Amino acid sequence: MARGRPRKIQAKDALQSVMAAFWQNGYSGTSMNDLAEASGMAKPGLYAAFGDKEALFEKALLHYFETYGGPVFARLQEARKHVVDDFRDFLGAIADLTLDRNTPSGCFLVNAIVDCTYGTERHREVVNGLRESRYAAIRDRLLKAAAAGEMAPDADIDSAATFLDGQFSAIAMLGRSGISEPDLKTFVETGLRALPIRDPESVFGGDAISLPTLRQ
Repeated sequence: MARGRPRKIQAKDALQSVMAAFWQNGYSGTSMNDLAEASGMAKPGLYAAFGDKEALFEKALLHYFETYGGPVFARLQEARKHVVDDFRDFLGAIADLTLDRNTPSGCFLVNAIVDCTYGTERHREVVNGLRESRYAAIRDRLLKAAAAGEMAPDADIDSAATFLDGQFSAIAMLGRSGISEPDLKTFVETGLRALPIRDPESVFGGDAISLPTLRQ
């Protein structure tokens, strides 16, 4: 008798499919039967590998963040480019994922927040924890930019971090609404021009705009 695939590989593949199902339909709109069908695993196998539906949703959220968010945030923290270029890459990667027809629309985490389809209080804690991690990574990159002299002396780092974090969520929502790629890219570029950087004319060619809330 031929050996089947190792369970570890099967479970990893199944979790990817489970994540996509929750991403597309939310917690309340996805049943265990749906998850079994999407993953190719029988329900007893899913329970044995991951636990109940609540545990599956939590694992799917964490898998999403590690799979799609991890590489993007890692590049942001490397701070190899000017802060504007790094955030252009960062927000551009989110826009590309949002527009990718091979994945469900929007951002799984943002969808869960907007649709209120967490399932349990534990899920709320997980989502909020991941959102706080996202904000902290954005703020840390801005602090590195300030230390490097790339931010204006009167830049309000906290407000700028909140603004960029909001851009992240807005991109996901706009992508879910069916916005075109050129319009979404324009949205990203317009947001970058609101950052309180030092010498914006040299970075943007004189097209920068100023938002008082991003300055102290």
